[in-house]
Amino acid sequence: MTYRDDRQALSLQIAELERENEQLRRELDEVRGDAKRQRDEDREVRRRAGSETDCVVCGGSLLPVALFTGSNLRAPVPLSLSTLRFGDPDGGFTRAAAVKAKVCSSCGYVQCFIDIEGAPLTADEG
Repeated sequence: MTYRDDRQALSLQIAELERENEQLRRELDEVRGDAKRQRDEDREVRRRAGSETDCVVCGGSLLPVALFTGSNLRAPVPLSLSTLRFGDPDGGFTRAAAVKAKVCSSCGYVQCFIDIEGAPLTADEG
């Protein structure tokens, strides 16, 4: 009789350990998934931060430069680009964003950025 009781006790312990093992595997998968998502988010943040500080061609340092239009050097007009031109049903000029540029100090490559967050509203929108 004791043989069956010992065998039954061992089988119950094995079943409990298997359940615990499955639970730990699920928790490990969740932790690995969370760690992967966090790494991807960190990588994206670093990529976005680096796009404004590192040259895409050679990896050198970027320095800001000014882009202006017009021939009057005493009153230059900052270069801007329409951001909602194609969203307007009338097809008109509705909003503009400044074009900013940075040049690489190593290779001289000029990188242009559109400053959409800093775009001023026109009279009809504000």
